Amino acid sequence: MPGLLQLLIIATGLLTTGCHAATVIVSGNDTAAIAAAIEQSQPGDTILLPAGTYTLSASIAPKSETRLVGAGQDKTTLLLTGDKPTAFVSLSGVTDVTVSDLTLDGQNGPVAAVGVSAHDCRRLRLERLTIRNLAAEAFGPHGIHFNGENPTRQHGVTDSLIRDCTIENIAPERPWGAGIRLSWGSSRNQVLNCRISNTGRGGIFGDNGSTDLIIRGNTVSGSHGERLGIEVWGGCDRSLVEDNRIDHWLSIGGSDWCAVRRNTISCHEGCFGFCGIEAIGSFLVVTDNVVDDGQIIGLSVSSPLRRQYHYYGNNTFRMCSQWASQFQGESRGIQNHYLYRCRFADTTVGREKLWYPGFEGNGFRITGNTREMVLEECEMTGNGRLGMELLGAGVDCLDFVRCVVKGNKGAAMVPLAQEGQAGPPFGALEWRDCVVEGNGDNTLAPAAPFPYPPPTAGFSGPERVRVGEQVRLASTARAAAGPLKRIFWDLGDGIPMMGPRVRHVYPQPGTYTVTQIVWDTHGRGARAARPLVVTP
Repeated sequence: MPGLLQLLIIATGLLTTGCHAATVIVSGNDTAAIAAAIEQSQPGDTILLPAGTYTLSASIAPKSETRLVGAGQDKTTLLLTGDKPTAFVSLSGVTDVTVSDLTLDGQNGPVAAVGVSAHDCRRLRLERLTIRNLAAEAFGPHGIHFNGENPTRQHGVTDSLIRDCTIENIAPERPWGAGIRLSWGSSRNQVLNCRISNTGRGGIFGDNGSTDLIIRGNTVSGSHGERLGIEVWGGCDRSLVEDNRIDHWLSIGGSDWCAVRRNTISCHEGCFGFCGIEAIGSFLVVTDNVVDDGQIIGLSVSSPLRRQYHYYGNNTFRMCSQWASQFQGESRGIQNHYLYRCRFADTTVGREKLWYPGFEGNGFRITGNTREMVLEECEMTGNGRLGMELLGAGVDCLDFVRCVVKGNKGAAMVPLAQEGQAGPPFGALEWRDCVVEGNGDNTLAPAAPFPYPPPTAGFSGPERVRVGEQVRLASTARAAAGPLKRIFWDLGDGIPMMGPRVRHVYPQPGTYTVTQIVWDTHGRGARAARPLVVTP
């Protein structure tokens, strides 16, 4: 073999298929050396790039069932040269490929458009990669881009893992510069424990039918432009977004059966994004999240799409510059939302990024076409102006249970009647054991009782189970009058579920809160919850 392309092949063991696995060590430092090693490799082999700097004149493309591995993110670096925008690593039509322990540095030049690009692939593993300084004139650019076909959503990248990667300085002045994008049918992928900073649009994106995503434990900072920390948009149904820490805007956009748990959305550096959490879709669970500064709106539920059956539990929305929340029903409406122990607090007056100067500083806000909503043990406290706004036509059937409206500088609630409406402002509005004190004005709209009592939620099932054991839960809920319309579950793990009986297997030990929300045909809701202990 030629000197610079000399390859050292070291036997490392046997595959279970009986094939001989090897480590192919690249001795050259250019595209030709790496390509020769890839050509030499067989299924099960590892192509090893020792510590050093490698200069690529074109993309590299590992074969199926191989591993492309560096000596470490701080030891093996790939640079890219050439005459047109391209990817460092280009994967198409392969399965079971690992790329790990490398740095891909675009040096802010005109060529590096993507760190890793993949199409029509399965079971990729991208681990411990550093991807930085991408600035090519191309869509994005993107640190990692999985993509199927537009508009069919066929031939996406599926069943793959992106873990422990660092992605930084991805075209911060460009409108589409992003860390990770999973697009056009790239389903059943996981993005875990990645760190993304200084991007032109934001951190992690799913779009166009990329279903069943898990986005967990990531950190996103320095989002520019749209300032989207995490977005799953356009039919990314059954996605989980959990335990992330981002600067702005976690968006569930037109996706159903998703769960958003234990995320922190916060920026204390004087920069503002559109919102903390955006919830567009039906059958959504949003629990145990904290939105703390840096957002114009804390919680936004606004879209022409239908938004039914949401459960919000134990969330905090505070220090927003316009409003802590906005539920805007628009044409297709908002219906059957249940809020439990949510806090809408400490909105400010006179800060930057105001859409409506003079109307900021309000806590909980509804603007039109919103019905059949329960707020249980929620707080609207310490806001710069109003505690609550309930505005617009089609706002009705609201139930406030043991809520606290306290210490708001303006009125507890405005207005007390809906514009253009004669008679009582609400057909059904109940205040049950609420505390209203210390506001600029403590007056609430007069109650208008529902025609029937609320239903009673409840369920039976075990209190302790083991990891991997199937849990079976059965509803014992009853309606006071007429049948139940929906029985909706948040099991504290996985996606939301529906029906009188549900089953689930917990993959990790811990104590989980199982919550059931029931709705009757009269628009009344009720909640039941209890802990479930999962042991090893």
